[in-house]
Amino acid sequence: MSNDKREYSKSLLVLGNLGIALWIVLGAIACWFFNPLLGWLFLVSAFMLVFAILRRLGCNSCYYCKSCTSGFGKLADLFFGSGYMAGVNSSVGLKAFFVYGLLGLVPMVFLAVSIVQDFAAAKIAVLVFLLLLLLSSGVSKKLG
Repeated sequence: MSNDKREYSKSLLVLGNLGIALWIVLGAIACWFFNPLLGWLFLVSAFMLVFAILRRLGCNSCYYCKSCTSGFGKLADLFFGSGYMAGVNSSVGLKAFFVYGLLGLVPMVFLAVSIVQDFAAAKIAVLVFLLLLLLSSGVSKKLG
């Protein structure tokens, strides 16, 4: 069991969680282009879903980490690392996959509808950054 203990690098911990926060903010901006109230609702609910609920579900035991990151290390690893979370059952992984899709697909759908309604360069920029975050997250899992 001691082989399952994970050490999370400071760069993954900090940059991964900043990347997740940026992803949520860009998603909120994408939804805001469609409807400002929807943007605020997405921002609050996504932050709560990821940083409160999903982080807590992933951090069920300190046995699996070499140093305590209060779940933030596992969260960064899930989105921008190998995706492996020691000590986490498959139902949490399924919930994480749902959240991953929610952060990626929902804002892009609302943004696409908004672009069709009223084209703007800022909307295209947000779409490109959302796609880059989604691709970088996916590529890191393939390489990790």
